[in-house]
Amino acid sequence: MPLFNIAVLISGSGSNLQSVIDATERGDISGAKVALVVSNRESAYGLKRAEKHGIPNIVIASKDTSQLLTTLKEKNIHGIVLAGYLAIVPSELINAYPRKIINIHPALLPAFGGMGYYGIRVHEAVLKAAVPVTGATAHIVDCGVDTGAVLVQGEVPVLQGDTALKLQKRVLRTEHKVLVRAVKALAKGDIEELAKNPIMLSQQRVLVVGSGGREHAIGWKLSQNPNVELYFAPGNGGTAQIGENIGISVGEVERLADFAEKHNIHLTVVGPEQPLTLGIADVFRKHGLRIFAPDQSGATLEGSKAYAKRFMRKYGIPTANYDEVTDIADGMNVLDRSGYPIVIKADGLAAGKGVVICADRKEAEQALRDMLETGVFGEAGKRVVIEEFLTGKEVSLLCFTDSETIIPMETASDYKRALDNDMGLNTGGMGSISPSPYYTQSGDDDNLNIKASCADIAKKTLAGIKQEGFDYRGVIYIGIILTQSGAKVLEYNARFGDPETEALLPRLDSDLFEIMEAIADKKLSKVTPVWKKEYAVCVVVTSKGYPGKYKTGFEITIPTATESIAFHAGTADKDGITVTDGGRVLAVTALAADFEQARDIAYKDIEKIQFEGKTFRMDIGVVNT
Repeated sequence: MPLFNIAVLISGSGSNLQSVIDATERGDISGAKVALVVSNRESAYGLKRAEKHGIPNIVIASKDTSQLLTTLKEKNIHGIVLAGYLAIVPSELINAYPRKIINIHPALLPAFGGMGYYGIRVHEAVLKAAVPVTGATAHIVDCGVDTGAVLVQGEVPVLQGDTALKLQKRVLRTEHKVLVRAVKALAKGDIEELAKNPIMLSQQRVLVVGSGGREHAIGWKLSQNPNVELYFAPGNGGTAQIGENIGISVGEVERLADFAEKHNIHLTVVGPEQPLTLGIADVFRKHGLRIFAPDQSGATLEGSKAYAKRFMRKYGIPTANYDEVTDIADGMNVLDRSGYPIVIKADGLAAGKGVVICADRKEAEQALRDMLETGVFGEAGKRVVIEEFLTGKEVSLLCFTDSETIIPMETASDYKRALDNDMGLNTGGMGSISPSPYYTQSGDDDNLNIKASCADIAKKTLAGIKQEGFDYRGVIYIGIILTQSGAKVLEYNARFGDPETEALLPRLDSDLFEIMEAIADKKLSKVTPVWKKEYAVCVVVTSKGYPGKYKTGFEITIPTATESIAFHAGTADKDGITVTDGGRVLAVTALAADFEQARDIAYKDIEKIQFEGKTFRMDIGVVNT
């Protein structure tokens, strides 16, 4: 069946054009392609967007109807989309394409429509009228101005403190969803049915708590559901492009609950560990608010390493031998009967710095004194776990769970050291790959045993969650090491891992919002997540000096047309410019048929990304099994 050829007419930046291009390339608008882009302005940035995607494009003056009609005929155009086309459409064009031309308007027509209502003027008028809700409308173009039949609309709340520019930015995100839904109907031939029964997109407001690459990846995946409207607290430069950043820090649990209540947030998704251990899920559920997160008792699996080890021992989950101590004398006694190397861990959260691998007795004594006597980790180091050192390949096994069912995701492995060949200081993660090459690649007996062992660990973890009575609705991260004596658990995290999330979620072929909804409602058993077969390589790009001292505030240039996805981690939006704002700046993820191809794509795109002090490992995705 021949493709439905779409022509998009633009005058400016072409962000709505980009939404249509992306939707056709993803297959969301099936059986169609953008076959032509026409602008009445040579300076329109949308022309460059078209060029980057290999789409024919041309500049035609608004009054040159004859050339426009000839060009459309030559390109065998079946339907037309006006995406920020600032000109009156001639009647000759409307007659040539009767009820085959659609327009996107930045308000809920018939309100704020007609002559003079376009661009920023619409939003200024909305604010002046003090209406509580505005939105976007896709409609058929007729000979009037904004008078054609409405096809799809989407509502956008007008928030306290909104300026015309802020409101325009938020409405634009809804325009993208509304327009894609209308173009889909145009391409399928359903436009008349839609005109009889127009759709009001039911926007479900989702609040994502956090500010890193993990949260951007979660938001990116959630945004693929056209009914999701995103808010981030506090967010970063990347999340600001797909949602609304809210100036509330992750530890302000009561303020977050207040925001969710006042703004009718449908679901809150928690990224980092701090709010989990502060009991954010308990607070939200007390207020009757839906949240994707374990309760405070469940989060103790991450918040206390000693508790996690007791949990593993209690439920027969294989792990390293260990002791826990609270004073230096007991610690020294444990060292007297220990071999080396050995691992010393602060019990509580220590910003990823509370684990010390000690090569000998001298280093172990120093680590104990630092934690128990000097108090380098404060309360987190008042209890210490002394643990057997294990060797082997590591696998990150993230699982969805609602306390009743547990479903492992695809596996991943991360790269913790700052330098190539796993040299240098420990970091929050310099990259990740999925699936883990150390877990079930060939299907031989060893790998089958690994697979069975990991499945058993997940099963026993769920049994423990049930027995302990946790209200655990979220993700449980199981850090596994494959030793010569079998798979053993290194740690639990009560959340999505970072940077594993940035490698995993691009491989998820299912709707993440639907999965999270099912978990929040304790109906995970009714869901079967589907995963893409492609391989993912995620390379973290950092500020020079990370994980030590580094400078921030440098402008970042990221090309719009890349094969990979650049998830923002340590970035900020400063007067419309994206700048560096952390050590780990971006997580660049590519998918391909194998790791080698995915690596090539990711590193080629990283070369195109520019900011002062750009640093990254060169060996992410080099697999030596």
